[in-house]
Amino acid sequence: MSDSIVSSDELIRPCADEPIHLSGSIQQHGFFLLLDEAFEHVVAASQNAERFLGVPLKLILGGRLTELFDREILFSLTRVSPQVTNPICTVRAEAKATFLGTFSVHGEAFAVISHCIGMRRVLEFEVQERLVSSELMNNVITNFVSTLGSLRSENEVCAALASQTAELTGFDRVMVYSFDKEGHGTVLAEVNNGLLPSCLGLHFPTTDIPAQARRLYLLSTVRIIPDANYTPSPLVGAPGLEAAELDLSLSTLRSVSPTHVEYMRNMGTYSSMSVSILVDGKLWGLVSGHHATPHTVPYLVRSACDMLTRLLSTQLNTFRTTSRLEQTLHLHAVQRNVLTLLAAEPDYLDGLLRELGHVQKIANASGVALLVDGHLSLHGETPTQENVKTLAGWLGERMADGDVFATANLGLEAGLDVNENLREHASGLIAVRISSVLDRYLMWFKPEIVRTVRWAGEPEKIVGQDRRLHPRNSFAEWKETVRGRAEAWTATEIESARDFRAALTTIGLRKAEEAIELGEARFQRLTESLPIKIFIADDNGRLTYTNDLWTRFGLLPSGYWFDDPSLAEADRTLCRQRWEKAVTGNSYFEVEVCATSVQQGERWNVVRAVPFQRAGAERAGWIGTFVDLTENREREAALRMNEKLALTGRMTSVIAHEINNPLEAITNLMYLLRNELGEDVDGSAANYISMVESELERISGITKQTLRWSRENSDRSQDFTGGTLADDVLRLFTGKIRNRQIELTVSGDLDTHFHGILGQIRQVLANLVSNAIDAAPIDGAVEVRLFGDGHTFGFAVSDNGEGIPQELRPRLFEPFVSTKGDLGNGLGLYISREIVERHHGSIHVDSSADGTRMTVEFPLTA
Repeated sequence: MSDSIVSSDELIRPCADEPIHLSGSIQQHGFFLLLDEAFEHVVAASQNAERFLGVPLKLILGGRLTELFDREILFSLTRVSPQVTNPICTVRAEAKATFLGTFSVHGEAFAVISHCIGMRRVLEFEVQERLVSSELMNNVITNFVSTLGSLRSENEVCAALASQTAELTGFDRVMVYSFDKEGHGTVLAEVNNGLLPSCLGLHFPTTDIPAQARRLYLLSTVRIIPDANYTPSPLVGAPGLEAAELDLSLSTLRSVSPTHVEYMRNMGTYSSMSVSILVDGKLWGLVSGHHATPHTVPYLVRSACDMLTRLLSTQLNTFRTTSRLEQTLHLHAVQRNVLTLLAAEPDYLDGLLRELGHVQKIANASGVALLVDGHLSLHGETPTQENVKTLAGWLGERMADGDVFATANLGLEAGLDVNENLREHASGLIAVRISSVLDRYLMWFKPEIVRTVRWAGEPEKIVGQDRRLHPRNSFAEWKETVRGRAEAWTATEIESARDFRAALTTIGLRKAEEAIELGEARFQRLTESLPIKIFIADDNGRLTYTNDLWTRFGLLPSGYWFDDPSLAEADRTLCRQRWEKAVTGNSYFEVEVCATSVQQGERWNVVRAVPFQRAGAERAGWIGTFVDLTENREREAALRMNEKLALTGRMTSVIAHEINNPLEAITNLMYLLRNELGEDVDGSAANYISMVESELERISGITKQTLRWSRENSDRSQDFTGGTLADDVLRLFTGKIRNRQIELTVSGDLDTHFHGILGQIRQVLANLVSNAIDAAPIDGAVEVRLFGDGHTFGFAVSDNGEGIPQELRPRLFEPFVSTKGDLGNGLGLYISREIVERHHGSIHVDSSADGTRMTVEFPLTA
């Protein structure tokens, strides 16, 4: 069926590799001339030209046209000559073949056809055994056009074309066949006088017409081989021109391959003609005429057949367009009904599930499957659930969002293990993905159609002992059972599936937008109803949303939240640092800040923020809250104050009961004792009385300090020196120091400037000195060091005792926790820390087996 070309003196290569447009020779029913760019001299010619022109070939090559032809032929060349300025007559170099007319050369009639190879002009002279009038051709075409109007199917049109072609050409057998998507030909119509076997309904394999031959059928739509037993006439070029390299794609005389000649002989035909049927610019099929003996068809008759075929192409295109339009309207109506139902559903996927029976009709399928997040629903004739899920997994690795997968032969798809169940019910498959991020698929199925294909001979070429590739030598009917194929999906059905997917996407987007709007409304309503300040920010901390309470407090609704001027500068720095750390670690954020409101003043807030993600775990931003802690802090302070007052009351009761009564008795006794001894008492007794009175004064001082602490809110800050503070305290412990033989030293700058409530700070120092004296061994050492640097002041009290037990150190400042056992009540350090913190200071303890040092430090501006 093909006319692929190869030189006769070389091994026949596979058809797909043959350079079929470079034959280097022509057939014998005419001769070939190639002119130079000026249309004046012959630069190449077929060897048989000397026989037709009666001029030696060496004179033809390089010869002038004016010396070879008479005025009539030369005048016809003006239609294609570049010197002619008439745009109607000028044919561009890239145009297809042009018929110049029928002329007599040395008494023999020739049809002269011209085309270009590059910028050179080709003249082909084809022998005409009979003349055909143009009026006859016009009548044939007119009658065929009127006949076409009454035909209603492709088969009827093809039958009419076969009949008219046979009548015009006189071939023994004229066939019209079409090609499927894989290139196999099927004979749709045939006219046969009985001299050749019938091929009606038979199939020809795609290998009979290789790809390069199909390309030539697009370039040159008419091809004739009058005599398959011809001897090729080689092309000869003038010096410097390689005639074998000339592109003969548009040549009407081009020689054919020995493979094709052998193919024709095996078919029992010695003459053939083919006319391309082009639909939408593609090779739809061929009109093929065969004759049992050599047979010629005049050029004008072939041109008429070409014209009839073009009319057929127009009619076929009309049929296809009408059929496609009808199918499109039908499928659109089905889609419209389904989409109308889905649009009214709150969840379109639920509606899609209920309407699967109608969804099946969207692609004219026998079955349909809907897979949504692992949940599979089937309707109609479908594979098993397990097979459908396997198919979905295979599709997921190959389909991008928006793709439509379609096949009528699923078994040929790479990487898919097709079992009997899948092949039987889903040899035809259309699949679309209805979500870009989730595993959601719609699949339409067509079942396997087991059919018997009638081939025109077994579709295989043969490699002979001569290592040459030979065409099939038998064209007797050969049957093949074909499995694993379904009825092919039409372009309209595939497009319908694609349109339905797009519509579902639109519905999904609209539903998503509605859900987003509803979610935003709910979120805003929720955030406005909560009694806390709420914000949303990006990774940089830039605000994207704040609720009404945020702005009512006085915080800015835009910018970086941690740069809000309502926050203290130190808090802004702290928040910025903590935020950067949280963003880097994608971790929870929490910090306490003090924010100042014009209406509410300073308010303590705990700021918390957590990241939230988009689909796919990509962080979208942070949602945070400002929760007011001020009232909680005030309640905690009041509670601590109540506890302290209660503790103070208990301490006061203890002091009044345990100290004041004995103190008053001792004081009275000392008064009586001094009176008893008289004023002339001297010596040791007088000293002892003085010492007792001194100790009583110290005890009285301690009592007063304790009672003064209970009235601390009424005391005022004042300036004093460290030396004054130390003298007041150490004077209280003179007797105790002497009794325990403690070496007490005061170091540092005694003139260090102190500021605060003197009585409270003195009580702190007195507590620490008392503890140090008690902790130091007999003959031990205690040091009081005073310090200050203009910004801070304080004191450190050290002893050389055994240190504080490890288990008591974490609870050292809790009330009623004492290192002295029954000798202490555990309130001294607790009260001392309260006083230090009230002065915005700090107290630190360093203890080891070599002793303990307690350091108290206050800011000077406190």
